[in-house]
Amino acid sequence: MGLQRTTATRGQRHFNRLRLGVPAALIFTHGRVACLIDDISCTGARLRSARAVPVGQTAQLAFHELRALATVRWVRGTNCGLEFDRPLAIEKMQDMLWINENRALYDRIAETGHARDWADGIGD
Repeated sequence: MGLQRTTATRGQRHFNRLRLGVPAALIFTHGRVACLIDDISCTGARLRSARAVPVGQTAQLAFHELRALATVRWVRGTNCGLEFDRPLAIEKMQDMLWINENRALYDRIAETGHARDWADGIGD
């Protein structure tokens, strides 16, 4: 399975979206909101957040090594859509595709990393 451009049939989507379901965070100037990335493309993402976030706010999406500046474009309850300020590099999307296709291994690597950070006094 590769990443490719598609023709939009509804809305303004032009790129394939990867379904992830991975924990991440939205970082605002006034705080941090835990979320799940339901799906992501080069130009945006659909999230489920721990609480509603304001439309029009700028935030940083933080997941694994990804840090992407984005604007909240729509909100429905605790679901929201982000539009990235700049399209994500194809390498970032390939990293996410790898995570999607190797979920068990990624989860094991993430757990080990969190445990190491905690032991080193870096984690929360």
